Order: sequence, then C-alpha cells, then structure tokens
Amino acid sequence: MSDLMTIPVGRTQQGHRAFSMAYKIEFLRRWDTCVERGAKTRLLRENNLAQGTVRRWLQARDEGHLQKSMVEAADKARDRLDSRDRAELAKLRRENERLRDKVAQSDAAVEILGKAFELLQGIHKTSTDETTEIPPALMSAREYALWLERKALS
Repeated sequence: MSDLMTIPVGRTQQGHRAFSMAYKIEFLRRWDTCVERGAKTRLLRENNLAQGTVRRWLQARDEGHLQKSMVEAADKARDRLDSRDRAELAKLRRENERLRDKVAQSDAAVEILGKAFELLQGIHKTSTDETTEIPPALMSAREYALWLERKALS
C-alpha cells in the first residue's frame, strides 16, 4: 500500500474526491519515476485513481496550472487564521461594538446637555433682560410712573 494514502483526501460538494496539492505533486513525482512495465498501472491501483484523473493532473502541470495552484494554496494558508487568532478577533470585534455603543451614548448625552445649557441660558437671559417688561395695564401706579419716566413720556 502506498504511503500517499496517509495524505488527507476530502470531498467536494458534489461528493467527488478532492486531493490536496501535496498529494497531487507527490503522486506525479512517483508517476515520473515509474519506468518498469506495469509500474504506472500498479501506482494507479494502489491509490485508487483513474487514468483520466492523472492525465488531467499531468496536463495541468505541463500548462503551469499546478504551480499556480500551489502558490494560491500557499497564499490561502498564510492568510488563514488559527483558532487563537480567530478568538482574539472575535473578542476585539465584541469590544469594538461595546465601545461604539458607549460613544453613541456619550454623543447623545453631550447633545442633551448642550440643549439643556441653551435652554437654561435662554431662561436666564429672559429673566435678566430689561426689554422684558410688565405690560402697563398690570403695573402699579408707582411702576407706571417710573415706566413713563424711562420712556420720556411724562
């Protein structure tokens, strides 16, 4: 039995076998070393592979697609996160969301305080503003006399 079988083989969504890039490369390396009569057939049987599958792998290698796939697979593996990194990322995302909520809450509080300040400032201004007068009809006789003096009407 070939030790290539120890390399994991997965399944596609359609249920077909999927082979890792390492498996394909190692198989093709051994394929190229088969020179005895029947050696290639024996290799196919040991690995339970069809000749058409190997033909496609050979064609992909000859056209340079296999090397391109190797580079892409290496890039994907490098970009993949391990479980610690995924846990840290999840923790940071939760903290980020918590901090966004806190900032939104703080912004709302600042807005409310600003409006309260404007309201209190307006109340204070109107209470000390001299342009706000009691209507003459509601004034006492003394207040009315002072009002007439200020207006220079007397």
